[in-house]
Amino acid sequence: MSGALRAVLLLLAASLLGALTHGQTSEEAAGLGLYPLGLLAVALLQVHGTARRWFGIAAVVTTSASLWILGVSFPLSLAFAVAGILSAGLALRILRATSGPLRMRTESDLVRVVVAAVLGGVIVAVIAGVVGLLTGVEEPTALLVSSFINQTASLVLWLPLVMRHHEYTVLAGLPERIVQWCLLVGFTMLIFSTTSTPEFAYVVLAILGWAGLRLSLIETLVQLIVVRLITTIFTARDSGPFAFSTHGRDLPPDLETLYVQVFLITCSVTVVALSLSAARTRADGEREAYATADKVAENKLNTVFEELEAERHALEEMREVDRVKDAFVSTVSHELRTPITNIIGYTEMLEDGDFGGLSPDQSEATIRIGDNGRRLLSLIDDLLDLSRLRSAEMEIMRTPLDLVPVVRAAEQAILPRLRPAQVSLEMDLPTYQVVVQGEAEKLERVLLNLMSNAVKFTPPLGRVTVRLAREGAWAIIEVADTGYGIGEEDLDRLFSQFFRSKVAAERHIQGTGLGLSIVRSIVEAHGGQVEVASTLDVGTTFRVYLPC
Repeated sequence: MSGALRAVLLLLAASLLGALTHGQTSEEAAGLGLYPLGLLAVALLQVHGTARRWFGIAAVVTTSASLWILGVSFPLSLAFAVAGILSAGLALRILRATSGPLRMRTESDLVRVVVAAVLGGVIVAVIAGVVGLLTGVEEPTALLVSSFINQTASLVLWLPLVMRHHEYTVLAGLPERIVQWCLLVGFTMLIFSTTSTPEFAYVVLAILGWAGLRLSLIETLVQLIVVRLITTIFTARDSGPFAFSTHGRDLPPDLETLYVQVFLITCSVTVVALSLSAARTRADGEREAYATADKVAENKLNTVFEELEAERHALEEMREVDRVKDAFVSTVSHELRTPITNIIGYTEMLEDGDFGGLSPDQSEATIRIGDNGRRLLSLIDDLLDLSRLRSAEMEIMRTPLDLVPVVRAAEQAILPRLRPAQVSLEMDLPTYQVVVQGEAEKLERVLLNLMSNAVKFTPPLGRVTVRLAREGAWAIIEVADTGYGIGEEDLDRLFSQFFRSKVAAERHIQGTGLGLSIVRSIVEAHGGQVEVASTLDVGTTFRVYLPC
């Protein structure tokens, strides 16, 4: 809706409300009665620039015509219309003392509204008083006072409606608002439709105070307008606590609405001030709550940062410890490999009789020395390989290679271990080439570790099966056995360094706990992955996936 259309509708509303109340005013009254002249200020605010000047002229014509039709003399009708436009312009100029939109957010803004309303009332009163004197009105003083009170009350009521208010959370829920509205309308109509004393009118003020504390300012202002309509209509009909029939004071006709206008001014100023104070208190409370929440969040965030920093330092220390450990293992392994190799070499020379013949007991002892030496040498080789993998020293020489010969080489290496273990080996290899990018020696090490484990964890008369196939973009090596199996609780840790499964410990199966860790490291270095599935007392299956 355009501003000009809103201005026209407000002008028509002023004429309609004036007709609704002025028709019941004393015929002897010369003034405005209860005509809402302050609505002209609200209407004038809807248009800008040159359109405001033209609207002002239209408002003068329309308002003077309305008042003249309602029974006001033509000179006074024209005087009231012109004075209303002038007071509206002055009020808006006062309220726009600062740049930006009209604001109703603090008590200072309310004071400016009251000042604007009072000065606007003075303008209307002076112009109406002068014209009244010139036209021979019987009670010019009463006309002056009533014009001042009417315009002041009207501006105090209507101006806050077009001013910007604080946006805050309304405390009252829908049920409370419905109850408050019902009580307000009900009590206002009850009090002003009967012959009650003025003290009862302040019950309405108390209910409006409830709205000021719990409802939004705009809803409170709407309630003030509803109260004004009810009170002015009933008072104009000589009913309610401020009617002549109730107070019985002999007042000039133009002052018959004096008491109800003062009551409306009191309600407007009091309730708006209460609403602004409550809004500021709520806003301060929300700001304090936000500030407290921000402080708590900041403290928690600082705590999190401190904990993260502590974890980072701890992680760096762990990495340093891990690096030192790997360096130590690598150094010690290198230092141990040479003497152990010499021990194994001299043991083989003793077994071959290079230093003379051995008795059966001596021969058995040298065999044990050799076996344990070779087992220790295998452990050292595993430690060295793992250290190289972890420190990225073990580079993978990626060249195209066929996995079938690699699997066959691992088969030949594992054959000597099958007869002592009484385990059979089945090979399921394709007739076509399975080509991958990698290093044959490292992949053969993967197969040897998996096949060696399968033999060790399979009881006599068991079976180990090795399969090779190509599925899509992957080469798959599968090593399955009919052995003891692995418990489900051990599967997640199976590829950890130095981990020994419960089955290995219970059955005293020798091993370093490094073989599967080396397998995973080599496979992942080739861009592949390892999967395992196992069932206790049924067997275990390892599947190695390598990209073709």
